[in-house]
Amino acid sequence: MILSNQSDYDALLVDLDGTLLHIDLEKFIMAYVDALSDRFTDMIGKEEFIRHLFKATALMVENIDPTTNNETAFYAAFCPLIRQPLKKIEPIIDHFYRNDFPKLSRWGRKHPAAQEVVKAAHRKKIPLVLATNPIFPATATRQRLAWSGLRESDFELITTMEIMHFCKPQPEYYLEISEKISCSPQRCLMAGNDTLEDLIAVKAGMKTFLVEDSILQRSEVNLSSDYRGSLKDFALFISKLK
Repeated sequence: MILSNQSDYDALLVDLDGTLLHIDLEKFIMAYVDALSDRFTDMIGKEEFIRHLFKATALMVENIDPTTNNETAFYAAFCPLIRQPLKKIEPIIDHFYRNDFPKLSRWGRKHPAAQEVVKAAHRKKIPLVLATNPIFPATATRQRLAWSGLRESDFELITTMEIMHFCKPQPEYYLEISEKISCSPQRCLMAGNDTLEDLIAVKAGMKTFLVEDSILQRSEVNLSSDYRGSLKDFALFISKLK
């Protein structure tokens, strides 16, 4: 773990998938889109559905209109692509998240150091934000959080598509968190395993900690972190903050 002169932080942002939660993200996403597409086979071909799902997600991620939340941005793109009104697909999607999504828990498992991070932050009385990319609805985020063995009450804010207006890797995502928790970005630290989506927080003025247990590097963009180490190291880092 690389240590520097550590100063106090007023808030700690922590990623979920691959950071607090052990997960094979590629296999999880493949299983997720396969299961979701199965619910729409009466309306549209599987491959076409998946193509449109990824397209609508990409458009949501690219959206930087502060008046449009991620949920609205997604369905504004998705419904025309699959040629179905929202009122018709909403019950199908709700059923999927109630009955099918829980079965995907086989791809996630608890990280033994996740509880240490939460306990260390609580001992220091530093608010925690679950800064998971808000491309999923709240129900999917709550379920994945449960797979990690953590609780909603452990966090001051949990980012989901219903309440956020930006996604990673937009710096605006981090600025919105800063505004929601009334904390200057310069007083926040973001910890995560993705060298683009998590470390981009530096563009919003935040410090960053690269969690090395399962580094995800899916971009040629080279962003350096202020600190780095395992999730256990991050818990120790928090415990040593002033």
